[in-house]
Amino acid sequence: MDKLKAEELEKKVKGMVLEGYEIIKLLNNGKSAAVFRAKKNDRFTALKIFDNELVERFGHEIQTKRIEQEIALKNHSIENLIKIHEGGKTELKGETYYYIIMDLIEGINLKEFISGEEYDEKFIKNVLFKLYQVTEKLISNHNIVHRDIKPENIMIDEKRNITLMDLGVVKLIGAKSFSDYEEKQFVGTLRYAPPEFLLREENNTTEGWKAVNLYQIGAVLHDLIVKRELFYDKTPYPNLVIAIKDDNPSITNIKYSFDLLQLTRDLLTKDYKKRLLLCPEGRILEVIMQEKSNPDELNDGIEEIMKMRIGHQAKFDEIEKLQRNKDEIKKRQKEFAVKLNRYIDNVFDSIKQKKVFRDYSKSNSFLLDTDKSTTKELVENFIYELKGELKQGFPKNLYVFVRLIIDESNYTEIELLGIIPAIFNQNSVFSNPLAFFKEAQSSRKVIKPYNIFKGNVELDMSFASHVETRVIRLIRNLLIKAEPEVKEELEWREQVTKSTQRIVSKMTLGHSIIFIDKE
Repeated sequence: MDKLKAEELEKKVKGMVLEGYEIIKLLNNGKSAAVFRAKKNDRFTALKIFDNELVERFGHEIQTKRIEQEIALKNHSIENLIKIHEGGKTELKGETYYYIIMDLIEGINLKEFISGEEYDEKFIKNVLFKLYQVTEKLISNHNIVHRDIKPENIMIDEKRNITLMDLGVVKLIGAKSFSDYEEKQFVGTLRYAPPEFLLREENNTTEGWKAVNLYQIGAVLHDLIVKRELFYDKTPYPNLVIAIKDDNPSITNIKYSFDLLQLTRDLLTKDYKKRLLLCPEGRILEVIMQEKSNPDELNDGIEEIMKMRIGHQAKFDEIEKLQRNKDEIKKRQKEFAVKLNRYIDNVFDSIKQKKVFRDYSKSNSFLLDTDKSTTKELVENFIYELKGELKQGFPKNLYVFVRLIIDESNYTEIELLGIIPAIFNQNSVFSNPLAFFKEAQSSRKVIKPYNIFKGNVELDMSFASHVETRVIRLIRNLLIKAEPEVKEELEWREQVTKSTQRIVSKMTLGHSIIFIDKE
């Protein structure tokens, strides 16, 4: 129901009494109804009156069932979810109207709030927490899913409390829709729908609908972080559909922490199964509880400048052709891999500048026999040879194995493995990594790198900082394991220095290969 139509309805019903409720004035309008301020016994409420044209189009029986489903929630005890009092159909001056009576929430919706108010990370995390709590309790207490979570359906009062509104398209999980039409056609709001819901290929189970909830919550977080609605520039309709299916929106803002930004990216993962794996309850609650890190002023300034630059670059990268085919997807996948490689190289450059090691070399990309080759995933392996002095804790060159796994939507996994070679094979690690790994695996059943990142990548400074922290942690563990060799070499050199003999023999222990495969 558009605004003009809602105003025409106001002229008809203003001042009338509907089931004891005096209709005072129009408050708002949505796709299917208009909402009015109403009053009964000195108590103000919100009265939703549905568009009769839509009722006629979809059928009176379906509208009655939808209202009955909303009324079934009228005694719910879920905080931050709109309270329903009653509903049904009634006659006003010879016309039939379907209606719902609910709590009146004074305030503005979140879409209006985003465009006109200032807020911080704490507020965003509160929105995340409340929405997650409401959707989980709707499922656990009532076996119902909301299906239309978006900023316009979230009210903010003067104390910045939030209320999730509009139960018009709620669904009983596992049950069929009210009609074959609704079973096959999209309901809700297209812009905020995950791909599986857009195509009506959602899994009609608790886990399937939890995945839809996660995506829609992620879409709300996106709007809060970037202060624009999701896929705001994707018009007309066909371009929006393509974007929902294929595009990862850019989510970067220097005001907010890496963990919040990364969680939001992962909540918007296209594949619902990966979305569930990436965003378990434990991770969501951990992000909510975390305090934003406070780097020193110099690093903060540098990061701010670089993030601004990345933000511009991210926008520039969004401009691409509408024609999507397999060759083009593969090309973009490889282009992204090149960019990601540069980022990893920059991480090692940064660590080198901190004088953790003297220099490094990087091998060409290679594949191991155990790597799974698929048409959808790009796998690249590299060896970084770290060169350092004995006084830096390096008895010899140390090695970091890096594996990158990138799918067609740029969902990425990064894995690391630290290597301290034995004397007899220290040269082959870098010069012939395939032979080295094959020989190492013959004496050890499993050589498995560990994961340091899994999700949708935004190539910004917060991502680089995250990877650098994990690489430094691995190098630290390598140096700890190499320390006995360093001490052995230093003791021998001390012995040579103190000895009066011209030649001092040295016995070298046969150190075996050491792998660092966990933090």
